[in-house]
Amino acid sequence: MNNLSISLAQQNPAAEPGRPVASRDILIENARTWANKAIEIGSAVPPPERTEECDVACAVATHNLAEFAEMVGDFKEARLKYADAKSVAKVLGFDEGVKNAQAGLKRIEGK
Repeated sequence: MNNLSISLAQQNPAAEPGRPVASRDILIENARTWANKAIEIGSAVPPPERTEECDVACAVATHNLAEFAEMVGDFKEARLKYADAKSVAKVLGFDEGVKNAQAGLKRIEGK
């Protein structure tokens, strides 16, 4: 689900005769829906079925939510989600996640 969310956010469909084109905002909103659903389902998986891979996927989905907020200029929400993603990644020992979240926070610094 998380992979689907990021794929939606990266879409830039061409117009086709007789078919409406989804706006960038609609695509990002759909991406948010899928990322939130990924977190919701992942968070509901009880141990021992819940694996480290599941936890990392939730951290990545949270990071993606931050990027989606950044894409639409909602820097307050982006800041909160990047901080959440960093915190979760840190607890998991997911160094790449920590670095990516820090980069996101730095990118929106002052906005």
